[in-house]
Amino acid sequence: MSTAAGTTFKRRIEGTPRRVRVLFNKKFVADTTAAKFVWEHPYYPNYYLPAKDVQTKYLEKVERLDNGEGHVCRLTIGNRTANNVLWYENGDLSGLVKFQFKEMGESRSISKLFLTFRLLV
Repeated sequence: MSTAAGTTFKRRIEGTPRRVRVLFNKKFVADTTAAKFVWEHPYYPNYYLPAKDVQTKYLEKVERLDNGEGHVCRLTIGNRTANNVLWYENGDLSGLVKFQFKEMGESRSISKLFLTFRLLV
């Protein structure tokens, strides 16, 4: 990866002590205390959740990522659908799922050790 200034940026992955829960269409689809912070650029991290803590039965693989490391998925519960969920199966993000929280709904911090993403589309 490179930045606008021409310097090279290497993706960074760190654990976080926060509890992350994903609520979509009134159903929790993920609940974990093993979330990862992933810096995809130098400015701020994104949350990635272990696939083992995600109810993957609600994810439908739509297409393979260009780099072959995983899939773009569709999250469907009832009559609600959210696109662009990324499920990584290979590479340094193997076993992690990334929800596009900004696309799907609001997020708010409950406390220092408890974070809930409310995905009410």
